Amino acid sequence: MIDMIKWPSFTAINLETYPRRHTYEHFLDYEIPFTSRTTQLDITNLKNYIQNINLKFSLVFSFLLTRATNHVPELRHRIQDDILVEFDKIIPSFTVLSKEKVIYFSKGTYTDNFQHDYNHNHLVNEEASKGFNHIHGPESQGQIFITNIPWYSFTSIQHPYSRKNASIPIFSIGKIYEENGRTKVPLGIQSRHSIIDGYHISCFLDILIKHLDEPELISSPYQHPLDD
Repeated sequence: MIDMIKWPSFTAINLETYPRRHTYEHFLDYEIPFTSRTTQLDITNLKNYIQNINLKFSLVFSFLLTRATNHVPELRHRIQDDILVEFDKIIPSFTVLSKEKVIYFSKGTYTDNFQHDYNHNHLVNEEASKGFNHIHGPESQGQIFITNIPWYSFTSIQHPYSRKNASIPIFSIGKIYEENGRTKVPLGIQSRHSIIDGYHISCFLDILIKHLDEPELISSPYQHPLDD
């Protein structure tokens, strides 16, 4: 039986004391308010780490994406009902492909306990692939969208735009490939420029890459200098 999801909660951000207010308001009404970038990541150590314990790469990688997101406050900021808010945590939402090659969607969980989250999200995605509804729950921006595209690699990717969900980051995992004796994967990142700058993406990538280089960090709660 799937555990009950502990849904994220949020608090409004006071624009009077918000240090990025000028930038936030500057980009707020842009017709295309998001930025997209793709980076090629070295996953050699991570792949070797999980190869002998029979885990799905996409779920392990998704856990790392969610963990890194939760450790950068700006990646937990959202524009919800035209109000700038900060969520206490972010959960992953997945795009799942069925055996009939039909796309379904599911909402996972995030507790920072790798084994718990892996098992829960694996079960949620397995049921979603059979057409069961796992996008229930409150209407909330407290999530990231994760889509796995294992059929081809890419150097650029852009997703459809929805004004309602424009402040939810989208992560795209491409096809794993070999280069100069190393194993790599492209990661596409789409985010709203009003609330997330290149600097915040670099903080996110620093945490992610540290876990890719030292995959044993997965098994323990993670502390980062950005944390309070």
